[in-house]
Amino acid sequence: MSNDKEQGMRDTSTDDTVAKLMNLAGPRAAIPADLEQRVHDNVRLAWRNSTSKKSPLRWIVPAAMAATILLAIAINDRAPEITLQPLGQIMYVAGSVDESDYSIGDAIYAGDFLQTGADRGLSISLSGDISLRIAADTSVRFDTADEFTLIHGQMYADSGERIYRDRQITIHTTMGSATDVGTQFSVAYNGRQLNVAVREGRVDVSGDQPSVTAMAGERLTFQTGNEVVIDQVTPYDTSWSWATSLAPSFDLEGESLLDFLKWASRETGKELVFSSDDVRMAAMRTELFGSVSNFTPDEAIESVLTTTQFTYRVDEKSITIMQ
Repeated sequence: MSNDKEQGMRDTSTDDTVAKLMNLAGPRAAIPADLEQRVHDNVRLAWRNSTSKKSPLRWIVPAAMAATILLAIAINDRAPEITLQPLGQIMYVAGSVDESDYSIGDAIYAGDFLQTGADRGLSISLSGDISLRIAADTSVRFDTADEFTLIHGQMYADSGERIYRDRQITIHTTMGSATDVGTQFSVAYNGRQLNVAVREGRVDVSGDQPSVTAMAGERLTFQTGNEVVIDQVTPYDTSWSWATSLAPSFDLEGESLLDFLKWASRETGKELVFSSDDVRMAAMRTELFGSVSNFTPDEAIESVLTTTQFTYRVDEKSITIMQ
């Protein structure tokens, strides 16, 4: 009788100990009922066997029980899901429409290959207000958020107007790599010749030949076995027209005329000129509304300025605002 009573007390103590250990494990995903029962029965059996023999190691048993329970819980836990973060997204597409092609809003991920059609160009927005333009008939691999491999064709990068930046854009080809230092620049490659043109800022070009730096207004031409050729290119040269035509549209709503004109000047490479400081201040105070979606920068200039009180003149080199 006393043995039965003692055994019952031991069973109660066992259940209490197991319950405490389960509480210490903390909330986890539900364990299948059959697995939970098997673990519980095995632990009770181990506890009974250990308490029937006097041993100086009896306090090791609860630790082993805890490890068994935690192991069962850990086995049932699911590994966390990994979500890939896109490098950027497509902001503008020009040319003929093909249902199998990329569309506005499509995300671009590391490792993606992009091939544009014969008359299909597009622009991509990356984090940090960086704009990439991909010309027609171009093949590009997106390696990381800052590095891209141009297999063939032409790319344009605009890293923004910020003076201090914590990242650089590098475009690789088999003939060399172009890395920007706060700039607008283009890289063209056809397997035999590499061209790097700088619209603004500076670009360092490295490869099989000694490194070369291209400054704003310079275009470098590399050919296997030949010396680098350097010639001049203005920011408004027609060779930039393809990149200008792929510029993401400016969101007019609530912006000032001055901000719009700065954007248009940067995209077209034309100097922005005000006839006086008063005219500049008036442009800063003029608020815009509406949309120039699907307009090229040149088209947007005409569309916006005709709705204001200002007179203007636009030529191949400059945008002049008067009143």
